[in-house]
Amino acid sequence: MSFTDKIKAAIKGDVKEGAKLETGIKLKESNPENADVSLDNLTGKTIIVGVPGAFTPPCSSQVPGYISHAGEFAQKGVQAIYIVAVNDQFTVAAWKEKLNGASAANVHFLADDTGAFTKAVGQSFDATGLLGGHRSKRYAFVVEGGVVRKAFVEDNAPDVTVTAAENVLKAI
Repeated sequence: MSFTDKIKAAIKGDVKEGAKLETGIKLKESNPENADVSLDNLTGKTIIVGVPGAFTPPCSSQVPGYISHAGEFAQKGVQAIYIVAVNDQFTVAAWKEKLNGASAANVHFLADDTGAFTKAVGQSFDATGLLGGHRSKRYAFVVEGGVVRKAFVEDNAPDVTVTAAENVLKAI
């Protein structure tokens, strides 16, 4: 089985719409030593976007859409957008700066440095041949009151179709 076939086989999402997010896992936003952000029991409407890796070309083309459309998401009641990457916090912070992510106050870049959150929400796959270990499938969850209301998961990790900001925006 080729590496691409392995990715395709692993991309079938496990999180179902209607599932409550209760991972017990915190992520890192601003401190590389202290995980301080929980996505469990979120209030209001939020978007969680999982990406395989900071600085990869598909991820770096996908995430700017969430930044540029942050105001439109807010008009639809989205209080915050969380970009979750299986990378260390230093890398995620540098990526945020490179993408001008600080321009949208309601867009947060989170490091899932151990991949524990990604595994807990059923979105992990083995990307050893390309990215050096387990990474996140490309997904977007619309979460309301801690419950996944809509789940978008790409069939192929490099694709940015169903998880594109414009597609998610149309769906909410």
